[in-house]
Amino acid sequence: MIKLLFTITLLLFGTALQAETTEDRSSLHFCNSHWPPFSYGDKAGQPTGGYAIEFMQEISKRIDRSVRLSILPWLRCLRLAEIGQVDGIMLLTANEERRRFLHLTDALLEDANLLWYLSDSQHIAERTSFEELKGLRIGIVEGFNYGEEFIAARNELELDVEPAPSVYSNFLKLQRGWIDVFLVNRVVADFTLLKRPDLRALFVARRGPFEPVGFRVGLSKAGRAADLLDQFNSAIADMTREEVVAGILRYPPLVLQIEASD
Repeated sequence: MIKLLFTITLLLFGTALQAETTEDRSSLHFCNSHWPPFSYGDKAGQPTGGYAIEFMQEISKRIDRSVRLSILPWLRCLRLAEIGQVDGIMLLTANEERRRFLHLTDALLEDANLLWYLSDSQHIAERTSFEELKGLRIGIVEGFNYGEEFIAARNELELDVEPAPSVYSNFLKLQRGWIDVFLVNRVVADFTLLKRPDLRALFVARRGPFEPVGFRVGLSKAGRAADLLDQFNSAIADMTREEVVAGILRYPPLVLQIEASD
């Protein structure tokens, strides 16, 4: 009888251990929004391409964990990461609120927001402080992280900021003269206008008061990837050293040079 009980206990323990191991090794689930050229997908929310998709596929191989990727509305993606219903976010920039519920990896790339004008605008200029934006109608993309300094300046200086739902809609507003300047980084702008050369020819970009920011993977503190920060950072360091990141970013629309001032 004792031998039988011992055998049953071993079987139960082995089954529980196997189930725990299977759960630990199951696919990690990461999300991002439709955010070309970093991530984009079909109507079913399945990813179809983008730098973030390629980054995650490469990291997955290097940490020996499969990943499931979803394209979701941005606020939903953030909320699911906050409560641990997804294990992380493929690519995003840091701010204080996001650090509250995410472990953020080392940066995979850096980029800075630029000031975009109509090429015949009287307002074309490089601007080194947010105060120099006063008096301009400023277009931004709703939901983009423009940084805590911009948020503070927007409130303190009472800047005239006009959000729009997308990069493309902001460029259309700029074309029609509804805003004077649009704030967006070069990578996203170039991708948005890549197949619209006639529209792209209407705009010029200048440096603004934005420092380059890092684009990182976010690991949910409430998810199964919470303890994998060191593994992710090791993979990212290797990818950077081996120029894998540079290889992914080598293709259009990544254009880093800034047009010279007139």
